[in-house]
Formats: sequence, C-alpha cells, structure tokens
Amino acid sequence: MCSANRLRRQPAKLQRRAARWAIAAAAGLLWLPAMACSTAAGPADPNGDPNGDPNGDPNGGPPGGPAPWSPSAIQIPFTETALRTGALGGKTIHCAGPLHVAKEYEDYVDAFSGRPPAMWVHYYSLIDSRFTPAEKLGELDGWLAEYGGIPFLGISYTQSNLDGSNTGWDPEVAAGDFDDELRDIARALAADGRPYFVRPGFEFNGVWNNYQPTTYRDAFVRIRTLFLEEGATNAIWVWNSHPAGNVAPYMDFYPGDEQVDWWGINLFGAAFDSGSQLAFTASFLADAAARGKPVMLPETIPHKFHLLDDPTTWDAWFVPYFDLIQTEGVGAFCYSNRDYTKVPAWSDWGDLRIDQSPLKDEWEGVLGQNWVVNGN
Repeated sequence: MCSANRLRRQPAKLQRRAARWAIAAAAGLLWLPAMACSTAAGPADPNGDPNGDPNGDPNGGPPGGPAPWSPSAIQIPFTETALRTGALGGKTIHCAGPLHVAKEYEDYVDAFSGRPPAMWVHYYSLIDSRFTPAEKLGELDGWLAEYGGIPFLGISYTQSNLDGSNTGWDPEVAAGDFDDELRDIARALAADGRPYFVRPGFEFNGVWNNYQPTTYRDAFVRIRTLFLEEGATNAIWVWNSHPAGNVAPYMDFYPGDEQVDWWGINLFGAAFDSGSQLAFTASFLADAAARGKPVMLPETIPHKFHLLDDPTTWDAWFVPYFDLIQTEGVGAFCYSNRDYTKVPAWSDWGDLRIDQSPLKDEWEGVLGQNWVVNGN
C-alpha cells in the first residue's frame, strides 16, 4: 500500500528523489521505486529479509493491529528513567526479533513460555512504499498486546539494488525529505506513551548500508529533533554499529552524547573468532564505558554455525557470548530466532532457531538465571 504522505511531497523533495531514482534506473540498479505502489519483491537485504527490505513479509508479519496500551502489558521492573539510562541493577533484558516471520517467534514464545522476551524488535523502512508507519507500528502493537514487552523499532533508510549494492538515503533524511513519515511515527509513539527504544540507521558503519558519517550524523539528529517536536519524549535512542563495518571509524558517525542514550553492537557468527571484530568490539565497549553509556546487542546470531546438529556451537559461540554480556554489563541482548535457509541470499547462514535446536535446554537454563529479565 502506498503512503499518502509520499504522494504529497514538496517539488524540491520530489526532484531530489527523482534524480536519485533516474541515476539508479539508468544503471539498472533500482528494484523498488519508492513512489510507486509496487509489491514486487526485491533482493534480500543484509538483515536477512526474504522480500528485500527490513520490513519483512507482509503476509507473515505479527498478528493484530493497533491496540491501546496499559502498564500491565509490560510488567517490567524498570522505570522509563532506568530504561533510558541503563540503570538496571545489574540485570540484562531478554529481547528477540526482528519480527519478520511471526510463526518463528510464536514457536519461540511457546518453547520458553515461562521466560518470554521482555523486549521485541521490529523494523520500518523509510524507502519501502508498501507500508505506512501506521501499518508497521500496528503490527508491533498487535504483537505486544498479545505477548507483552517493551517495543524496539529500527528505522532503515537503505535501498537494495539489483546488482547487490545498496544506496544509503541518509542525505535525503538529513535534508527533510522523510519528515512526514518520521512525524507520523513520532506522533504515534507520543500517543502510545510507553518507553520505546528507537535505532535510526542501524549498522551505520556497514558497507551494505552505504551511509556516510556527516549525513548519517545529521540524519540521526534530525530524526531525534522531529520526535521531540512531536512530543515523543518517551523514545530511547540507540546508536547501533556492526563490528564488520569499515566505511569509516565508528566515532566519525557519532551524533553526540546528548543525542544518544544507548550504544548498540550487533554480533554474528565471526564475532568471537575474528581478530578484527574482537578488537572492534573491545574498543566500542571501552568507548561506551568512558562516556557512561549503556550497551545493548540489538541483533545477534551464530550465523554459519550448524545450530541444529552441532552441539559444540554452545561452547564455540554462546559461552563467549554470555561471558561478554556478563563481564561487560551489557543491558540487553536480542536473539534473531530465524530459519535463514529459507532466505535465498543467506541460506548458508543456517537454521538458527534456538527453540528447534539441541541447545534449547542450555538456552533456557541461561534465561532462568537471576540476572536475566524476561517478560510476563
């Protein structure tokens, strides 16, 4: 479905977008014209989406629609201030998502019914005209109404191209071309009222996003400013890196301490056996601590491990993973419980559904430890 807001662009904005699309189309790159009511699927993106964007399958998303919120839907023992500052008393929030495919997370909740996630990750792409902000936020609200928890929204502005490259639209975000959609999101969050984690332009330093330091910083600041103008003071801001990213030194992308509440780092299969990724992670954690910023792991999976038939994966990946969380005082970890063999571009990542693996009992054992905060 097309967003009506996108059909009411100011001429200057339309001209800037048209120029970008014309260049991409001439090069044979463009797969998703953002102004068209396209439902055509594009190539998968680096986050493992089968339909080519972070929003996932429109037929496989979370159930339900917008639902009124009440504090009983969360039942998490933290105030908004504690969540914003990371003052969690030595506890770590159990998180899951992104909610691309509802069935995989329904199974996850069923498998660990006594210890469901306390926070859920979902996505909205500014570039994909198939969904309005209301539709994507409605999916997340519907999920939370059924399963409870804290909402965590990633906002993407990367376009996937047919040649496998990606185009970062951070200059257009910084210039105000997406203000209408962003204000829609901000107003929805303000009306919602609950603490709401938000991570703009996640994996900012990854070549797969192709963001640039100056325009990324400007885009982050603009998004946060718009949210504050719309009264979304309940938004909690996450600056989310990737240890394999090398576009530029990560601090070149930093919008400033006053703009960021949490630092985030995504950890995948090579996180604990790659010297460069280990060094990046150590440096990132040290810099966060020096600034007094709490750290979370917004997306984590042992991709390319054989989770379903190799029990040594626990010692090889999960043991150092949980050691890092406890040693460094990480405030939240989010596990992407998906069968990536069904995602053509990432089929070699493997089936990473922990609830279907022989490591299920070990995972549940960790969730039952007193330092982990689960949902209700």
